[in-house]
Amino acid sequence: MTKFEIWSLLLEAFIAVGLFSVVLIALFGDWIRNKLFPAQLDIEILDKNGELTVMDNGHKVIYYHIHVVNKKSVVVKNCMLYLKSIQKLEAGGNFVDIPVSVPPRYIWSPAETTPEVVDIINSHTADFGYIMDSSTVFKPTVTPILNSFRGNLEHHETFRYLIQIVAENYNPTHLFGIEVTWDGLWPENLEEMHKHLIIKRI
Repeated sequence: MTKFEIWSLLLEAFIAVGLFSVVLIALFGDWIRNKLFPAQLDIEILDKNGELTVMDNGHKVIYYHIHVVNKKSVVVKNCMLYLKSIQKLEAGGNFVDIPVSVPPRYIWSPAETTPEVVDIINSHTADFGYIMDSSTVFKPTVTPILNSFRGNLEHHETFRYLIQIVAENYNPTHLFGIEVTWDGLWPENLEEMHKHLIIKRI
């Protein structure tokens, strides 16, 4: 075999490998990118003091929000948040599971204009929960609320809300926990309110 024939075979082999690589990238490009550069998300509390607003009926309400933060340069597509599990602190100091038969979905902010699913480039905010001045419970902002839902927090209770992030190109490896404790008091000053309704990431 001459040198020319050897170089011709090598060139054909390189071309074949190149074409094969192009086909692979075209067919499995997203899968390859997700494996080589997996998305990494985290959940943070946007403001532990909450946000005070007044409803149309005149009642004051404090909203609490969470921030879904994208730690990588990969755009996370079609993202949703689910309340996957709830735990309640018992008198003995142990947390016990509260059944969640159908995990409800958290609502992205602002609820009036944001779709059910969002793409997360850097970060996105979701409603976490709220408490009204006339209410005796802290309510997580989830939908749908079934008759069997037992996730509303009453006076002198501590709940852990365990959240699952679901997205098209994100593989959830664990749940994110937010712990809420409320002693039943409702001062209008937000910094003072934080002493009575304590919200923290766990």
